[in-house]
Amino acid sequence: MTYYDQENQFLRQRLQKEIPILTALIQNLYQDLDQKFHLNGAKIPVTFGFETDSLGSYTRQSAHEKEHFHFSLLFVAYGVNNPLSKEDRIDLFKHEYAHYMQYNMRIPEKYKWQAGTHGSAWKYCCSLIGAAPTPYYKAGEALLDHNYDKVLKSRIHDKTVPIRDTYQRQQKAQKQKDEVVQYKIGDNVTHPKFGDGIVEKINLRSGGVHLHIRFNGEVKCIDQKWLMRRKYT
Repeated sequence: MTYYDQENQFLRQRLQKEIPILTALIQNLYQDLDQKFHLNGAKIPVTFGFETDSLGSYTRQSAHEKEHFHFSLLFVAYGVNNPLSKEDRIDLFKHEYAHYMQYNMRIPEKYKWQAGTHGSAWKYCCSLIGAAPTPYYKAGEALLDHNYDKVLKSRIHDKTVPIRDTYQRQQKAQKQKDEVVQYKIGDNVTHPKFGDGIVEKINLRSGGVHLHIRFNGEVKCIDQKWLMRRKYT
């Protein structure tokens, strides 16, 4: 296990401690919405993970899946480097509740004209609870005033997703940046625990670079991102 992996594991353990707080926040919000619309969303289990390409989801009951809400701690937790604002976090929770609503309440016929997960029925549910009626997260959108009358008459085109999805673009740019080799064989590296070392081998991998560094006769495999963040050169 590299030092980057150890640090990542520590971060995950720290974020998992937030699960009771986040669960209570989500269930309290859903209880208020349940009372207003005579639903039972607050009784549905809420699970958490560490997905990097999905903020949240709602899964219907099926032969293979149990009904549940799911959110990535890498986005909704407070202890990440760039946490969502309070407004964006609540909007995300409402976004998934709107998915629950579209399958668990009567939708007027005039709002069934567009099929799909983010079709007109879902947009109608968003209008009822004040959720941003866009399929993918945009920073600050929760604070905007949405013209629901116009949105309910306009089709969502999935081809625009890569443009609108702020996190997707940020993650792609960061992945490309992390794959750029910042060291070369023979470079001297100073580590706070192992002291001075020399880069002997460089392994490229998806989303990063592994450096094999010899410290006093012993070779350690260290993720380049770990070194770059601490500016060890």
